[in-house]
Amino acid sequence: MNKRIIAVLGFAILCVVFTDKAFSQNYAHKFGVELNGGIREYGGDRGTRYFLAERPDYQAIGLSFGYYVNPSWDAVAFGSMGDLGHRDDSYPRKLGFTARVTDFLLGLRYKFANGYMLQEDSRVRPYIQAGWGGMQSVSRIIHDVPGYGENRSFVAAHWSAGAGVRIGITDYLDFSLQTLYNYSYDDNYDGLPFSMSRLRLNAMHDAYLYHTVGLVVNFGENDGAYKFSKDEEDVPEEIVAKVNLAAKNIHFETASATIKAESYADLDSIVDILVDYPAIDALIEGHTDNVGDPEDNMILSQDRAASVKQYITNKGIEALRLTAKGYGETQPIAKNKTEEGRAMNRRVEVKLYYRK
Repeated sequence: MNKRIIAVLGFAILCVVFTDKAFSQNYAHKFGVELNGGIREYGGDRGTRYFLAERPDYQAIGLSFGYYVNPSWDAVAFGSMGDLGHRDDSYPRKLGFTARVTDFLLGLRYKFANGYMLQEDSRVRPYIQAGWGGMQSVSRIIHDVPGYGENRSFVAAHWSAGAGVRIGITDYLDFSLQTLYNYSYDDNYDGLPFSMSRLRLNAMHDAYLYHTVGLVVNFGENDGAYKFSKDEEDVPEEIVAKVNLAAKNIHFETASATIKAESYADLDSIVDILVDYPAIDALIEGHTDNVGDPEDNMILSQDRAASVKQYITNKGIEALRLTAKGYGETQPIAKNKTEEGRAMNRRVEVKLYYRK
């Protein structure tokens, strides 16, 4: 892979980012499987070759499985298998190594599209990731030290950390870019130093970067996620209109999640609809204006949505039929520059859908 190929990939990413196509809402999916491939760059006793310091030609493929824990965190199992190596310019024989390295790790992924920094349904979703596991290396070492063989195999502990971004393509498919730093508790697969007896605490163990592109398939509905039905399963428009009108009259005490008594009649009308239509569930969204700290606004919006959910459940509606989600100031419907606009943004929305 060279700089021209990287430029082409970058252009392709921009085309994806700025298209008008509908993008995925993968926070609604519990699982994600990623298949990726890319290049590895060696760093160790023979020198560091990161970020195209020399033309890399060691490829690998990888697989990742992610499980949605909450808006900020995924649990992940990931690994890769491929080549790694370096040959120096020594004469008459180019010393160095080539190795087949396989790694497998368990870890966590922190997502910036978590409702605090970026919207959860953002089409561009950056993240950082780290994990701990093990690796195996099978090396062919070209050296000039008498008495040592050229073929070596090792198993060692291994950790990895890095960053990436996922870009939604369809409702179930993401494009991914990622770079991971991999550090092995093995100082031998590159052939330096020639100490086989024990691990040296002050040694620079062998490491590598793994740059990847990949595709992610997302599936499985989250317990707390929601999907709105289509076509013949749409909730009747007259019911949606009644709920929308009632939701506009839900008000709270200032800077509080306490519902004002004047809102009870409208909330009761929503309860009546849910009683009459037991197959319909509801997503309760809380929203704020941009006055105050964004994190405080996010918490307030979640608390207000939860208060509405609690009111409805107290009236006899099963909690499993309701999802409460706060969005803070991230989804304004009017400009926050005027008091009228801010008042419109301080709202609760109740969205109805048929459960799958």
